[in-house]
Amino acid sequence: MKEVLLSDLLAGALDRASEHALQRQIYDIVRRCVLDHTLQPGQRLPSSRALAADIGVSRITVTLAYDRLIAENYLSSRGGSGTFVERTVERPLTAGSPAALQRHRPGLSTRGSANGSRRGGLGQHTGAFVPGIADAGLFPFHVWRRLVARHLNKSDLSLAGYAKDGAGFLPLRQAIANYLRISRSVVCEPAQVILTAGTHQSVDLCARLLTDPGDAALVESPCHWAFPLVLDAAGLRVQAATLDAQGLALADTAMPRRARMVLTSPSHQYPTGVVMPLARRLELLQAARTAGLWVIEDDYDSEFRYDGAPIPSLQGLDTDGRVIYMGTFSKTMFAGLRFSYIVVPPHIADACAQACARLYRPGHLHLQAALADFMNDGHFAQNIKRMRVEYGERQHLLREALQTRVGGLVTLSEARSGLHVYARLDRRVAVARLAAAAEEEDLVLGIPHFLPEHDTKDRNAVVLGYGGVPAARIDDGVARFARALDKAVAPVRARGGRA
Repeated sequence: MKEVLLSDLLAGALDRASEHALQRQIYDIVRRCVLDHTLQPGQRLPSSRALAADIGVSRITVTLAYDRLIAENYLSSRGGSGTFVERTVERPLTAGSPAALQRHRPGLSTRGSANGSRRGGLGQHTGAFVPGIADAGLFPFHVWRRLVARHLNKSDLSLAGYAKDGAGFLPLRQAIANYLRISRSVVCEPAQVILTAGTHQSVDLCARLLTDPGDAALVESPCHWAFPLVLDAAGLRVQAATLDAQGLALADTAMPRRARMVLTSPSHQYPTGVVMPLARRLELLQAARTAGLWVIEDDYDSEFRYDGAPIPSLQGLDTDGRVIYMGTFSKTMFAGLRFSYIVVPPHIADACAQACARLYRPGHLHLQAALADFMNDGHFAQNIKRMRVEYGERQHLLREALQTRVGGLVTLSEARSGLHVYARLDRRVAVARLAAAAEEEDLVLGIPHFLPEHDTKDRNAVVLGYGGVPAARIDDGVARFARALDKAVAPVRARGGRA
């Protein structure tokens, strides 16, 4: 084990004005750190000469402290090898009852307790049928490695610091703006693009800049699990917006007091897969204008559409400057990259950049520079084309296998896009029982996240992701899903229910 930096520990703890001798203080500090395992069994301590020089005391002072610790079996000396923490020292029991100790410990705030007790997302990120996860095995890491290495050198040390502009690396923002204008009909300039560390941060930034604590935010239900969590953590009241076969129906939603924003995923609603038609989009914008709402458009997987051209963005229809467009690289590249962006109206672009700099101190400039090259050199577009073909085949195979094996028990979402399908279950199938049976089959099912006040009649559904399932394994995964379904309906049959 490497030598421990004991001098750093002692430098902050020695009191040279104390009535206790420095030798005794060194002994006490080292003994306490051995007992509480700050110094781990087997760790090597510096020599008495080196430690004395580092902390500015005589060598004899350190030697006498070491000798006493060795004599009492806290340390051991191995001739020619050095001084080590003894491996047999047992940590003493802490005095006082756990209940007594708990009374004196500061606790979390009400908000901290709420956020700290909530589970979010899935613990597993690969396999059948984890929703919303792209297949990292399809990504050209050899190209990415070369581009990152290009910017990891001393020729441009500015990339090793904080971003000068809170909005992010300008060449990357230019590349994103060019891409969005062409592929998503987003109306924007690079100055309107703000880089963030994932969609969670995008939503958090919007909440902090566009609302005040106690304001209300409308969210589609079901929705991505993170949206209500992040908004609630920002001090907002979250309320379900009406969702029907054409997507968010803002005109039919009861408007709460102090409503300030609405979150929607119009091009492929998560998780139901509903695609909002043009007439509803225009209706949404008019209703938002009437209510004075900001509209946050989550366009999380629009690159993957398999039955025609991608649907233009809601932002491209906005004439009021009230739509904020959110995008992410988690689906088009790989999830661990944690790069997302928002496109904001010009009149708030400077404020958003300043806030991002103050709140988050963004960095990772060398990765932003590599991503700009990845886009500008054509690798990003090529990667999307490859993934679109692969995921299109996977969705086709999944739908066919589900229809063949369990067609009578599930109804799938119609949209031919994205990385998942929404499967409404026959009323005889209990979601909780199905999830437990699926776990026994080594499957991961997405359980839709509904807001508490949402009508419960449409909650009998699961989300099946195919991004992390190779085409050759889809049929096997569906076979296991069919077995799980059979287990989920078996208790109903046992009671004489109709199968």
